[in-house]
Amino acid sequence: MVRIKIKAQLQPTEDPEKVKKAIHNLFGDIPLYYNKEESLITAKLETPESLRNFRSRIAQDRIRTTLNNTLTRWTKEDYLSFGLNRQAAYAGHVSLNLTNEDPMGPIQLQIRGNIEQVIAYLCK
Repeated sequence: MVRIKIKAQLQPTEDPEKVKKAIHNLFGDIPLYYNKEESLITAKLETPESLRNFRSRIAQDRIRTTLNNTLTRWTKEDYLSFGLNRQAAYAGHVSLNLTNEDPMGPIQLQIRGNIEQVIAYLCK
């Protein structure tokens, strides 16, 4: 079993609809939940196949090998967490958020379960 959580913390000046669009650009038409009190947009997925749109974007951007190597290094047993650049996502591209380079904060993915299966699905 795999559990995937996607979340994006909103800044006070951000339009929630634009952040939702950035997430949908990468992950397709997945159900998103907006908690106005916490200024947080989240989604929960349960299979690697639910990431098929994300997989297509990775292939389109030709970053499978790089992403495979990076995500494998970042894996800790049955847990993987990484951020994606919001501005790139809004433009429909996959870009890892390294050392808080996105001033608005990343779109954060947290994956628990069979991480090897998820990475293989995304990157091969």
